[in-house]
Amino acid sequence: IEIMDEECYLLRNLLGHEEQASIFQYIQDRDKTPWGALPRAMDPAPKTLDLGQDQPIIQLEIGDTSVVSEMVVNATEILRRNDIWVGDLDLRKYKSLSVAAIQYKSPNGHFPPHIDHCNNSFVYLMSLGCTANFMVKGPTMENKKHFKFRSGDLLIFNASTEASILHGVTSIDDQGSCPVDLGNAFQVLQNHRYGVQCRLGFS
Repeated sequence: IEIMDEECYLLRNLLGHEEQASIFQYIQDRDKTPWGALPRAMDPAPKTLDLGQDQPIIQLEIGDTSVVSEMVVNATEILRRNDIWVGDLDLRKYKSLSVAAIQYKSPNGHFPPHIDHCNNSFVYLMSLGCTANFMVKGPTMENKKHFKFRSGDLLIFNASTEASILHGVTSIDDQGSCPVDLGNAFQVLQNHRYGVQCRLGFS
């Protein structure tokens, strides 16, 4: 675990090949994006998938046992085992859980640095496919942290205005950065990166 800021943690290699494949299949099974009707662009912008009914997110029920919920439980337990606590907040006791996904095309896919401004929430952000060149800057960090956000890694951070975790995608590495087995199973991942966001709500 790499502690980037007081409420921002990077878990390297959290997801093995089978877990990554299961989560990506979960996303594909629920993807309602009309890909064939979208305009073709020379340098396509990141695309937020339509996962819900007329909305980009899936709202999961408390007690859901999907591969996504299982990932959240496992990651939270890793933080606990490493004696990482988020103040008085128990990350196991979330009151809502939603899932969204954004597709980035290699090599020019990017997302400007931003703060989520979603109070009373934490984000568990997974990377699948090609490696993202990612940036994080928290209030206690002297400089921005640039790092390789590889397939199977997970970033956990407080998404509130108060926490002020600035984050963004600067670019996507080429298709050689996608794990071979994953790219063979899902051809789209050979030249794309998917950011899968789980938002835990506590209000």
